[in-house]
Amino acid sequence: MDGRGEVITVGQLEEFCVLSLCHAGLAPEDASVTARVLVRTDAFGMHSHGTANLRDYIRKIQARGIRPRAEPTVIKEGAAFAVMDGDAAIGMAPACRAMDLAAEKASACGVGIVIVTNATHFGAAGYYANMAAERGMIGICMSNVDPNMTIPGARGRVIGNNPFAYAVPAESVPSVFLDIALSSVASLKVIQAKREGMKIPATWIVDSEGLPTTDPSGYPERCAMQPMAAHKGYGLALMVEMLTGLLVGGGSSITGEIRSWLFDLAAHNHVTQTFIAIDIDSFSAREDFLRRVEQAADALHSAPKAKGFRRIYLPGEQEWERCAEAEKNGLRLPEETAASLRQLSAENGVPLCFGGSGKTDVREVRSNG
Repeated sequence: MDGRGEVITVGQLEEFCVLSLCHAGLAPEDASVTARVLVRTDAFGMHSHGTANLRDYIRKIQARGIRPRAEPTVIKEGAAFAVMDGDAAIGMAPACRAMDLAAEKASACGVGIVIVTNATHFGAAGYYANMAAERGMIGICMSNVDPNMTIPGARGRVIGNNPFAYAVPAESVPSVFLDIALSSVASLKVIQAKREGMKIPATWIVDSEGLPTTDPSGYPERCAMQPMAAHKGYGLALMVEMLTGLLVGGGSSITGEIRSWLFDLAAHNHVTQTFIAIDIDSFSAREDFLRRVEQAADALHSAPKAKGFRRIYLPGEQEWERCAEAEKNGLRLPEETAASLRQLSAENGVPLCFGGSGKTDVREVRSNG
């Protein structure tokens, strides 16, 4: 931790999120699921997708862009697959149900895939991939999003930066996992820089003429994200599009059916998300697989180091170390995230205890909602 920001225990932050979401009208079960996703994301150090967005999710609930008492349902199903209508619920609730269902189907069939249509922003994709890894399976998660990214040779926003994540169980770490947007950076990082009046690297966005810029003030009105590694990020974003919205007739970023979850609060998001679980035991002995994962990890860790480097990390290793530190010594939130949560606390009357150990009566807050 760098010494800046506010410290709060993981439990206190999760409780504040639950109470705030219940106060906004969310069902307690959905509030608990959402809080777990957001706080774990902060613990990983992915603050752009954590509780910094809590107030905006609540604003979207209040604007009816998220249905607080939605009822996601399975509308098509087979032995190894299902399609679920998310009913414009807060994104974390149907997403967790979908990965649980994918894992159940993988247990029976070796592979399970569940696709959620009519969904909303679900935070960090890596959380759901790790749900499968926690069950000893390989998890894959992806989502299309509103068109926010350009493509090589184009000008303006053409396709979503469609996030993708995987997680693989391991022994020396809880999982090896990667969670990325297919733009140079996640769009929420550009938004965060815009709010703070900061310059950004010229590799993040392009201006209205399709040229790289360091000024985020024109995003998203006049600017667009740059794809990761040019045509490679473009191609992978198209793959996600085909495995989400295009596959099941859901919303597509390319054809303009998806609305921004953040910039159009009253509109339903209409994103589509895909959750895949792979049962390792169906393909090889689990012990052999884990041994091979550890052999690969050892080989990567022991690779010759570049000048000035002492350590090589596995994907996800730094995130798990941050998570362990947060569980032990408290979670240090960025100053702007702490300010956003304080503002939310002032608006809804839910106490926020940075650095404290006070508890809030859940029944009292819910009765006020």
